Amino acid sequence: MRSPQLDERLSIAAELFPACDYGADIGADHGRLSCWLLSQGKCRRMCVADISEASLEKAKKLLTLHRLSDRADLCIGDGLTVLHCPAQAVAILGMGGKTLSGILANGKNKLQGAVLILSAHTEVFLVRETLSCIGYRIETERITRANRRYYTVIRAVPGEESYTKKQLYLGPRLMENGGGVFADFLKWQFQVLSSGRDEEARQRLTWIKEELEHAGDGEADRRDSQ
Repeated sequence: MRSPQLDERLSIAAELFPACDYGADIGADHGRLSCWLLSQGKCRRMCVADISEASLEKAKKLLTLHRLSDRADLCIGDGLTVLHCPAQAVAILGMGGKTLSGILANGKNKLQGAVLILSAHTEVFLVRETLSCIGYRIETERITRANRRYYTVIRAVPGEESYTKKQLYLGPRLMENGGGVFADFLKWQFQVLSSGRDEEARQRLTWIKEELEHAGDGEADRRDSQ
């Protein structure tokens, strides 16, 4: 049977997820990411967890359909409390930045050096800030668009790294290597924030303009070198 189809966001998460003996999908919902990782042999065994019994039942049905349920530990629970043995990689996707940050902060002792694959649909700056506070550094950031929304997917590894406020909002690796999708995302953000009158919105608009100008200079340099 063919592996389940992944949208752009989950495809990036699967690409960034390292091959390992034991991985974890926290907030697994429908279980497509876990199913794909197991079916492709990228993970030998997975902890598939969700706080919702109904969501976990959907994941169980999908894994059973693909004859993978014997390689999955299905766990109902809150955040990283479900991890009863060390995982080499942990994915936490599809929730708000405040919730995701709380999971990381409250469960940091459960991580034990695991590679983290993270995607929050709001307040990504909180996730970056929390990573720095718990002794993780951002290795890779990728932006994609799925279902008419922009998503940032982060891969983080143990290490010390501090970020400026601008880096927390825009992403340190995106600022280094963002590419065309990052520029599109910044233009969208600029439109969203343009109606804001508070100091924070004005500051973020300034940062976005700086990055767009920088991206434009980089594109001009590439054209000149051709």
